[in-house]
Formats: sequence, structure tokens, C-alpha cells
Amino acid sequence: MIDIEKLKHGDPLTFKVFFERFYPRLMGLACRFVDEQTARDIVQEVFTSYWERKKEIEAENIQSYLYKWIQNRCLNHLKHQILVEEYESRIRIAEARIAYLESVTDTNDVLSQIMTRDLTDRIKEAIDQLPPKCAEAFNLFYFSEMSHKEIAEQMQISPRTVEGHIRQAVLSLRKQLRHLITFL
Repeated sequence: MIDIEKLKHGDPLTFKVFFERFYPRLMGLACRFVDEQTARDIVQEVFTSYWERKKEIEAENIQSYLYKWIQNRCLNHLKHQILVEEYESRIRIAEARIAYLESVTDTNDVLSQIMTRDLTDRIKEAIDQLPPKCAEAFNLFYFSEMSHKEIAEQMQISPRTVEGHIRQAVLSLRKQLRHLITFL
């Protein structure tokens, strides 16, 4: 039995027992929703958050509390993935429209070149306004077509952090370039 009062007072040995007892169970639950690496990240985040908020948390059944916490984090992750995929799809559509405009030969070539150059410049400017790590992750993912894992290795960060950078970049670019996407 884990002494919750010792845990709340920051006893490292009690936390170690707490972690060893619940980690496998929480991993099992998280893996039902997400892949193993994401599950590890989520479970570690929950333990870290628990440690940081240990004095504030009041739960009659700590196991149920942790299970619900993991379940909510996993569901939020899945919702986030859906949004990222939706934004990525919109960017691909915009890129396809640009490519189409470039390929149409019956339009004025000079006007087309000016529009393409202007769009490219605006996209580059928007990317340059991103935080450096976000811009780097975004460029590697979209323009170098690297996987999250490859980017993580190159940037020496976790794949989850890469995912966060790309998501932040997509959201920011979508907001900055909204008028261009509707124009196209």
C-alpha cells in the first residue's frame, strides 16, 4: 500500500514505489489508444505533472484518478492528431492549387510568375517569423520530407517535441496565410 501522505510530502522512495506500481498499468491503458512511444511520453508527462501537483491532488481512489488522467491525455492527443492531419491536408490542397496555377499554359506567363514568386515569398516570410526550432522542424518535414523520427534525431529532440513544433508551425502559418488559402 502506498502512503499518499508521504507521497504528498515529496518522499522520493514512496514516489519510486508509486511509479513502479502504476507505470506498467498506465502504459497498458495508454497503448490501447496510442502507439508505444506516444504512450511512454504521455505516461511520463502524467507522472511529472502528478509530482509537481502532488500536494493539490485530492483523490479517493488514486488508481482510478490516474486511469482517467491517462485516458483524457490520450484522447486529447488523438483529437490533436486529427487537427494536424486536417491542417496538413489543407496545406497540400493549397500546394496543389499553386502547382495547378503554374501548369496552366493559357494564362499570362508573366502574371503567373509574379503571382508564384509573390506567394513563395509570402510563405517564406511567414516561415521566417516562426520560432527557429518550429521553422526548422517544419522545413525538414514538408520540404525535405523527413519523418518525425528522422527530424528528432537530427535536431536531438523527442519525436513528440517535433510533432509539437510542426503543429505549432502549421497553426501559425494557417493563421498568417489564411487570406492566401482563400484566394487560391
